Amino acid sequence: MANIFRYGPYAWVSEWGMPPGAEHLWSWGPWPWYADAVIVTAHPLALAGADRRLEVTHVSMEASPSGDRFLHATVRNLGPDSANYAVWLGGISS
Repeated sequence: MANIFRYGPYAWVSEWGMPPGAEHLWSWGPWPWYADAVIVTAHPLALAGADRRLEVTHVSMEASPSGDRFLHATVRNLGPDSANYAVWLGGISS
């Protein structure tokens, strides 16, 4: 039977936020995620008066020479305003 898992939130918060067009690289591991379906989502904090939009790109899995596995993802700010945000990982394992 499949199992659903979720980790987070992992937050990125600063006084000025991530500027428009900026990117952040996130990495997790080592994890036992071989053959699991994994998704990464980024959610901007909703503050009055600002238009925020984020995109998760370049999601990749790494198997190191030791056999450890890592997940990497890039979060990009597509909106016109700076953004503070949180990231979640989720997936399905068998």
